[in-house]
Amino acid sequence: MIRGFQRGAGNLRRRLDAKLELRTVLDKQLISVLYGSVLLAAGMLSFSRRRRLHFRIVALRRFEQGAGLAVVQRSLRRWLQPQRVAIWRERHIGWQRYYGDFGAISREPKLKTSLLLKEPGPGGEKGVLYSSFEYNWMKILAGRDPRKYFRDYILVGATSWSPSDYAVFANLCGLSEDPMFMGVSNLSDLQQYRTFLPCIFPVPILACDWCDPDLYKPRPRSQRSIDILMMAHFTGWKRHWLLFEALKHMPRNMNVVLLGRATRLERDIREEAKAFGVRQDLTVVSGLDIDEVAAYECNAKVSVSLSKREGSCVGVTESMFADTPVVMMQDAHIGARAHINSSTGRIARRGELHRVLSEMLEDPSKYNPRAWACENISARQSSQRLNAILRDHSLKAGKPWTQDIAALCWRYVPRYLDNEDAARLRPGIERMRERHGIELEEFVSERVARARNQEQRRNQPPHQRRAS
Repeated sequence: MIRGFQRGAGNLRRRLDAKLELRTVLDKQLISVLYGSVLLAAGMLSFSRRRRLHFRIVALRRFEQGAGLAVVQRSLRRWLQPQRVAIWRERHIGWQRYYGDFGAISREPKLKTSLLLKEPGPGGEKGVLYSSFEYNWMKILAGRDPRKYFRDYILVGATSWSPSDYAVFANLCGLSEDPMFMGVSNLSDLQQYRTFLPCIFPVPILACDWCDPDLYKPRPRSQRSIDILMMAHFTGWKRHWLLFEALKHMPRNMNVVLLGRATRLERDIREEAKAFGVRQDLTVVSGLDIDEVAAYECNAKVSVSLSKREGSCVGVTESMFADTPVVMMQDAHIGARAHINSSTGRIARRGELHRVLSEMLEDPSKYNPRAWACENISARQSSQRLNAILRDHSLKAGKPWTQDIAALCWRYVPRYLDNEDAARLRPGIERMRERHGIELEEFVSERVARARNQEQRRNQPPHQRRAS
């Protein structure tokens, strides 16, 4: 009896720990607005101008619309004017977090997740650099001469989260006569982006809109062996517990697969599932290469994305190109939610998730996500849209545009859609490094990284091998 009580108490604690994950609990609009109001007040009252601007730019992330957003935008506007905007760089406002392990801008100057899409040409025609994530832009700012660099190149950025770190936007303002072209993680961010016009131009292309359909070979629905697939890091804010809660009410013989990175032990995940009453035998897999992940996506009947907040979530559109319909939650603030429709999947509320999943598994023929994705958000189409935006801007500004950008796709990191572009632009990447000190880091896959680490261990002296 005592053991049963202890077991029940332990399961209750695990359920509460999962449901009350702090990051998710605090992600409420009212809390966000209240916190933003406190930051805004601090931004008006603080003695230091640097601190005032810091509080205001952080407050901008907390107001998606309405009077609060308008007040923050007014408080920032004069400090984004040409005669004052240099203060963000001179005072290093918003730089601190990028010096640590998060950005490592002083220790690791190479740009990750970045591609040269176009070389500079004659007559002042600018090149184009596509660079994902804010810490890479901070590396450019901390580099040799960012103003000189932006005389030769246009920056196309892709943010990592919604909302973005707008201090980085402010630091980029005033460095170029052309705007920085920023893709969005969520279409709701467009209002906040407009704070920085004309220095930042919002590009209404989501970071998840760059998948190459040719890289996905979907199995026929009748031959798929995975009932439900969840691709997500094994962290609390991914809300695996919502799936576990639903599985309690679903057949025991289902094949459920969890793919992710090992941020938690597999044992902990299984114990959490058991605490929610999961009876199915879960398959937990981590550390896969992107090709292996795609094979799972193409073998699943339904995919789920259960986070409350993310960036755009590439995994959602990857599933669509694998012809796998996706379930997302009603409260999800995720960019790819804009792509959920009658062809691609379902939106579910917490109490109905098990029913929605059961209905989708019973009649998968209702959904045709790959056809919709190929018609609307393929990498080729997104590249053409981006090229048209950049070309039209250049021609309208009276600048030459004789060469289109290379098409890109997203395959864990941005890559060239056409292999010949990699060879064609390699000399241009080297010239960019020599002229401006901007160097691009080549992506190393999970499999190659493991092989390199194993080779390094084999080459170590025995005493160092034992210590590591």
